[in-house]
Amino acid sequence: MNKKLLALLIPSILMMGSAQAVEIYNDQTNSVNMMGWLGFAAINDTNDTAVVDNFSRVGFRFDRTEKNGWRSFAHTEWGINMVTSDDALNYTGGQLGASKDSDFLFNRLGYVGLRHDKWGSLTFGKQWGAYYDVAYTTDVLNVYTGYSVGAYTFGDGGLTGAGRADSAFVYRNSFGNLSVALQYAAKQNGDVSLFDRNGMAINDGSHINFDTSYGASVAYHFSDKFKVLAGINRGDFEGELAGETVDDTNEIMGVGVQYGSFYQYAPNREADGLYLGFNAHKSKQNELVAGELYDSTGGEFLVAYQYENGFVPSFLLSYQDLDTDASTTIQGDWTRQFAVVGLHYRYSNDTIMFAEAKLDFSDMDDESFEKLQDNSYSVGIRYFF
Repeated sequence: MNKKLLALLIPSILMMGSAQAVEIYNDQTNSVNMMGWLGFAAINDTNDTAVVDNFSRVGFRFDRTEKNGWRSFAHTEWGINMVTSDDALNYTGGQLGASKDSDFLFNRLGYVGLRHDKWGSLTFGKQWGAYYDVAYTTDVLNVYTGYSVGAYTFGDGGLTGAGRADSAFVYRNSFGNLSVALQYAAKQNGDVSLFDRNGMAINDGSHINFDTSYGASVAYHFSDKFKVLAGINRGDFEGELAGETVDDTNEIMGVGVQYGSFYQYAPNREADGLYLGFNAHKSKQNELVAGELYDSTGGEFLVAYQYENGFVPSFLLSYQDLDTDASTTIQGDWTRQFAVVGLHYRYSNDTIMFAEAKLDFSDMDDESFEKLQDNSYSVGIRYFF
């Protein structure tokens, strides 16, 4: 087994979004590290300007050396509402993610696990799902990203298991240049809250309940920098939508390509040079639009270059198309597509300033949907610790 590839894979997946940590305790057997960031962004959608929290978070990583070559670990992470104490902070023109409520802290991740150089790792709890290995390849910008990766259905993808999976068991290992992940998620409470196109709760009796889901991914590493990926996530759900009983399957299958490391999620944020990310997927009953689930096709492509002087220009293309017909509420074309031009400046490894512009060219027959896809512009800062 290639231990070098395993050493690269496990930290990058298990600590996604927390690539650097501050050690606060170490007795050679037990260690505790803290990681996270505080971030703010000013976003203008051509109609209004809002100052929003830019997915601030704080987490703790616990590691322990066990006998026979095993290590145990635990990871907790909370989102921090840094802007307001009473608003939901749902911003339809911003980055996709879990809805924030009025609490100052809300749960993002929480899991425990065991790891061995030969036998791989097994983790239990709320964690990044196996399918997110594919989606992550382009979900790295600060504001306009993740729209079309298919991982964030119903908020953070916790219920489906494709994003930050709830109540999940994930096994990971590497065999030579091949890395694999297998996932099983069984939720005690899989009820879904539904919202319309304007973000208002749907109170017509519509409801959905998820039970068990499964996921898997494979990655082949051609080198330390270049890999190709494939993934699948599948789960069953039942309930009622728009007065009709539903009993169906949620599924997504996708492929991805990654070259290099994007600085925000590289060890010590020290990545440089070219970064390329691509993913495309086909899904079934995985896109929730105006209270109805749709089959869809989506994809994203990202290119960025990380200069030694701290500047990081980037360019993203995002595409999402719903499968509509005479039986769906939306019967015409619904294609969301846009480009993002970004410029990040790494004043230091731990202080990042950025500007991103979303240039929309969506094609939707229903004008009420299309006008929600305005151009948008943002500036902000992230302070890592």
